[in-house]
Amino acid sequence: MLNYYRICLLLFYLGFSLANAYPNENPIATSQSNKLWAVGTSITYPLGAQIYMVQVSHSVGQSGEILFGAAYQNWKNDQGRSYAYTILLGYRHFLWRGLHTEIELWPAYNPFRSSIDGRTYKGLELWTSIRIGYRFDLMIGGQNFFILAQPSLGFGVARQNKWPDFEGTGNFIFEPQVIIGIRF
Repeated sequence: MLNYYRICLLLFYLGFSLANAYPNENPIATSQSNKLWAVGTSITYPLGAQIYMVQVSHSVGQSGEILFGAAYQNWKNDQGRSYAYTILLGYRHFLWRGLHTEIELWPAYNPFRSSIDGRTYKGLELWTSIRIGYRFDLMIGGQNFFILAQPSLGFGVARQNKWPDFEGTGNFIFEPQVIIGIRF
């Protein structure tokens, strides 16, 4: 169940995004290019958490992008190892040039192998990340590349079939995120 702080954070994000959705005379990142699609991958997730993801985005309007993709999470902690097959869904709202906010939902099927009792706990889970960042657009060899630098807060929303000493939905986790990709 969502606690008070998570609800406030989600409402703040939604209100902030909607308040900035009106037409704006400042340059918005999605209106600076005729490339509506992009694909990228995280270069930081595999280093620390053994999460491998591919994200596709599509520009909608002058200031937004819808996000979808897939990930495989193979992280390990003192409670066991995750083997999560994950779908990515989200929205990125540009505030000014490359400055943006983003929310991502990561629904997953995660057969978690517990190191506490040696059993595998199969179940569905939902993870959410709220980000603020900047997209740097680069033209290299006639191609539109980009780098997204996005510090974020992630938190578990729900978990089915919890293992002993489960701590997944009570804490915020800082996620340093750098995504590289190409627009087409």
